[in-house]
Amino acid sequence: MATGTVIGQHLRRHRHQEFLRFLKTIDKNTPADLDLHLICDVTAWIDAWNTDPKPFVWVKTADEILDNLAHYCTRINQLSNDSAHQIRTAVRQKRVHDRSTVSPTTMRSCAVARTAEGYDEFGNPEGRAFDLGGGDEDRIRGERILLYQCAIIDGPVAEKELQRLLAERGLTLDVRREPRHGDCDLTGQVLSQYTQLWFVSGRTPTLSVQQVQMIGDFVSAGNGLAIWADNEPYYADANLLAEALIGTRFSGNKKADRVMVPGPQRSPGCFVEHQLTQGVNNLYEGITICTIHPATGVTILGQSHDGQLCLGCYEDENRRIVLDTGFTKLYADRLHRSAGLGRYLSNIAFWLAKGSRDVEYRLLTTGRSEIPAVGPGATSPPYPFDIGEPAATTCILQWSGPATLELSVRAPDGTRATHRSSQSPIRVGLQAYLPGTWSAEVTGVDVRSAPQQYVLTASFATDVRAADTTRRLEAPKDEVGQIVMPFYVLCDVSGSMAPDLAELNDGLRALHRGLLSEPVINDLVMMSVITFNDSARTVVPLAAPEDMTLPALPTPVGLTNYSAAFREFHQAFEADRARLKGEGKRVYRPCVYFLTDGEPTDHNYLQTFQALLTHQNNPAYPYICVFGFRDARPATLEALAHADAGGPHKRGRWFVAERGQSVSQTLTALVGVIGKSILQSAQSASGGVPEVSLPMNVPGMTGDRSSRS
Repeated sequence: MATGTVIGQHLRRHRHQEFLRFLKTIDKNTPADLDLHLICDVTAWIDAWNTDPKPFVWVKTADEILDNLAHYCTRINQLSNDSAHQIRTAVRQKRVHDRSTVSPTTMRSCAVARTAEGYDEFGNPEGRAFDLGGGDEDRIRGERILLYQCAIIDGPVAEKELQRLLAERGLTLDVRREPRHGDCDLTGQVLSQYTQLWFVSGRTPTLSVQQVQMIGDFVSAGNGLAIWADNEPYYADANLLAEALIGTRFSGNKKADRVMVPGPQRSPGCFVEHQLTQGVNNLYEGITICTIHPATGVTILGQSHDGQLCLGCYEDENRRIVLDTGFTKLYADRLHRSAGLGRYLSNIAFWLAKGSRDVEYRLLTTGRSEIPAVGPGATSPPYPFDIGEPAATTCILQWSGPATLELSVRAPDGTRATHRSSQSPIRVGLQAYLPGTWSAEVTGVDVRSAPQQYVLTASFATDVRAADTTRRLEAPKDEVGQIVMPFYVLCDVSGSMAPDLAELNDGLRALHRGLLSEPVINDLVMMSVITFNDSARTVVPLAAPEDMTLPALPTPVGLTNYSAAFREFHQAFEADRARLKGEGKRVYRPCVYFLTDGEPTDHNYLQTFQALLTHQNNPAYPYICVFGFRDARPATLEALAHADAGGPHKRGRWFVAERGQSVSQTLTALVGVIGKSILQSAQSASGGVPEVSLPMNVPGMTGDRSSRS
């Protein structure tokens, strides 16, 4: 500045929020082409400086600075490998000094990126909406992660911080540490409680051959594995796992301690675009690291500033593994004080979760350079996305603050689906059978202050396909083996069901008890429970009643996506039928009991239903009985009770609660009717002529009681 005037600000508290506020004040009051020097909380110095200002002078040349850094690195490299972790305190102290070697121009550009609205101090967009699967946590809610930590000399992981971070995604993290004396104490019984294992390697091998095989079986069963290594020799067990499971290994001992940015693959100082790096603009390398050896099937996600392959992953049909070479990312002094780590770890947990398999997420608003906003009455530019194969697509719009927004999704043929709400998130679900370029737009219906920032994501259920009409169910009489009659209960757990969750849980437990009391049912019947709201998941896999465990249903949230429920049932039954036939059983046509309290919020639910659950497109179509209450409409329910496919006994049924009938009374009645339906069906099978017996009437409900032609 020509005058040399200094901008000062005194704040009562000195947290990072106040510091960011000060940086924003500076940014607003200085030309962008000027270099800045910042001195905090020195009021007396400011007064003296404004009285007699002097220019700043760099007292060392660039060569002197580089010579000093080279001397420091040489001193580090002279340390033995065994003491490498002991230099970390020196590294942290040196970072304070190293900041003086950064040019003022670089300091200026960093400050501007960090203080932009909606970004944290490291230049990463704020908010869970930018995380992988942000807004779709119901897919993984309730899953558990085990973090197993081998002995490390310089401290434990940030257990409480990690637990809080992952709890925000609906996940539970437990930490188990290597015994003080002895080898790894992991067992199959321990692992059976979890869907992910995060293994933090030590300096000496602790895993037995049997434990390596056990972990391999755990991953092959569809569970996730994160292998955390570090500088030599802290990759002993990591190498045992990586070599046995995917044919790669770790080696090396390099000082890292810098930040990577998005860039081309195998570029020093860069990480690539991937599900695991979604929403990350700047990512900390770790303090000291090793490198990943390239191997078939291993994707290298990041390369440190000096060329170490520091991040990677592996994925095949049923296995997902993450490889990381700097487990110091898990330390308390790194986790929330270094660039991008919170989101990176959150992304790992979501990507490895069982519930996220076969689903791809794409940030349509990436947050790389700006966070988009929409004003009152304005509509955003279209956000295009390409679909090359059939996929169950959901666009998710999220924002924070009082505003009513509208999300509109347009198909390649011009078909448009729209939804507006004053509550975030908004979801618009589509069964995207049309290949081509789709697009989404955001409209500010009621934006009360400044333009409203938002985040828009598209998710694709990539394993969805039209039914294979070339296959036919073999008639049970042509088969040998025990008959199995599969029943699936599809329960609406959208937000409007929150007052009724206790009754729904009680009703399912009562149904389970009733089934257990009938021996014929245990011999012939299997049951599964699927919940749905914005998405759907199987909470009780298909099993005989005596082998079932009923967990508490997830907290009701979100909207009512019928398509998600239909897809989840279709995929589950296909897998269940293949498994049971492989066991030599005779699988009878499935029966679906569909319980909902409202209208579908996905506009193409009938298209999904017709494609997956009707006799015209699926020879393994189910018997279906639909129960509606509260806001469910008879016309909607009737459309799901599909037409006669070979006789009155093969058509669907639908029922809706009578006016004045409470939800509690309705659920009680449904438990009795469903239990009776299953029992009568099982009795017919025990007599040699299996036939699903759908209910003809339900107390307190009206609907389809008569036969149709």
